[in-house]
Amino acid sequence: MDFDSFIDGIGGGEYADAVLAYDVDEGELGLFFDDFEAFVSRGREADDPGMFFLSSFLRLAYSRHADYIRQGIPDDVFIATYSDISLWAEEYRRKTGRIGLDRIFWLQHHIRMELFRLGQLQFEIVRDLPQPPWPQFREGVRLLNVHIPKGSDLSLAEDSFSRALSFFREDRIVFLLHSWLASPQLQTLLDDGSRIKAFASLFTIVGEDDDRQAEERIFGCISDDPSAYTVTTTLSARAKRHLMDGGRILSGLGYLERP
Repeated sequence: MDFDSFIDGIGGGEYADAVLAYDVDEGELGLFFDDFEAFVSRGREADDPGMFFLSSFLRLAYSRHADYIRQGIPDDVFIATYSDISLWAEEYRRKTGRIGLDRIFWLQHHIRMELFRLGQLQFEIVRDLPQPPWPQFREGVRLLNVHIPKGSDLSLAEDSFSRALSFFREDRIVFLLHSWLASPQLQTLLDDGSRIKAFASLFTIVGEDDDRQAEERIFGCISDDPSAYTVTTTLSARAKRHLMDGGRILSGLGYLERP
């Protein structure tokens, strides 16, 4: 797999020429692992920070291919995992009208091989035991944070959980979710039969977080005046009405143990 094929494989064909034309030297790329803060500072000082980070992250991701091969991880997981770069590049273009990337702190986990996409969901390795309101999990059990990429088919979530058990070579995993999709308030706004509602019902909810993630995902932005939100779907119409009535939509914290 060459670099061009990689960019095309993750859905970045539209910006491939711009990335290839924007060179980042090996010393700058090396800062990512040697001194991440310096890497971030160098990018922010670049003539075009968005292009610096997009070009850098694509080159860093491609350099991981050898590590995937060495660990026996198939190319479909490699491509699926790093397709997240294209998703966030598209979000950057939606917000700015330019080609680039700014989700650098999130995407660093992909480069460090701490996060993998398996089917419809992403799974991030948990290094430290979570604190309350999370319960005290059994010592030695594998913990994985669950993330839901834009456009995921939540009806296939169980397939992703099964893939995670196989991928991480575990017979038991506790999956942790911190997401607006698990919001108790959101469930009251959804119809019975909703895929979001069915997905959230898999988890035992142990707490809430007022991070306004729901508003950002539903409306594409966060406003202190809910009347300013643009309605495009039935859910956004119900959410807007709920917020205008003084309600909130908090993110839910939940866990799921499999098998």
